[in-house]
Amino acid sequence: MSISNLSYKDYSFAHHGEVYKILEGIFSKNNIQYYLIGANARDVQLYKAGIKPTRGTADIDFAIMVPDFDVYTYLFDELCTLGFRKTKEIYRLIFDKTNTVLDLMPYGKIEQDYTVSFTERDISLSVLGFQEVGEYSELVTIEEENYELPVTPVEGILILKLISWNETPELRAKDLEDISFLIGYAWELYEEEAYENHLDLFDDNFERTKTAAQIIGRKMRPILQQNKTLRNIIISILEKAITDKQKAENPEIILAQQMGKTIEEVQTILSFILLGIKDKS
Repeated sequence: MSISNLSYKDYSFAHHGEVYKILEGIFSKNNIQYYLIGANARDVQLYKAGIKPTRGTADIDFAIMVPDFDVYTYLFDELCTLGFRKTKEIYRLIFDKTNTVLDLMPYGKIEQDYTVSFTERDISLSVLGFQEVGEYSELVTIEEENYELPVTPVEGILILKLISWNETPELRAKDLEDISFLIGYAWELYEEEAYENHLDLFDDNFERTKTAAQIIGRKMRPILQQNKTLRNIIISILEKAITDKQKAENPEIILAQQMGKTIEEVQTILSFILLGIKDKS
């Protein structure tokens, strides 16, 4: 699929160049490691492959590695001198010029047991997987506006969205919708790499969807191997989803609905992701 058939403005991140450049300046000055997460990260990955996104978002989400709340507060104060303002959500800013919502999700030494607790607001944020996914973030060049963005890789998006959905499944159906979309386009996202690094999967049983799913799992594996807790949770989610039951549950139901496939077909795809996580290639 060619990006030439699309408009750059179809992508959510295309409207946020000014915000990204301000953030890059502040984070670089303060030696802060950061990377784009959420819907904007999804759209950057689709942009790379020339795939049109299904839905946009006005919000921007970044994971930022900070040592403590003093540094986190300092960054907010710095940004408030550059056109941002604070909100009642302690992790959120708004860039007034474009009315853009920015969430800065802290992780690193500031967290304890994969949780960041804002005691003054009695708010806790789960950041399980942020550290591990951040180690595999990708620097993507946005040629239309001549800047670079550190972005969650596709397999990292899937990991973070599975974790997010698993923690609050009643509130996070959109995470499964995004997962279904990325899995549905997995071959387009990974085709070039398939021919470069996964020739062993081109056997007599080759089928694009299953092969792409196994590549997803292989790409997840080094991220998950950094953290036993993270790996066990992702494997548990997938194993439960592919287990035969009297009554199907989520995530397989929503994935099947969104992908236009049967429950059994979705379970097969998920089983190949699991195979990729566990194989030794």
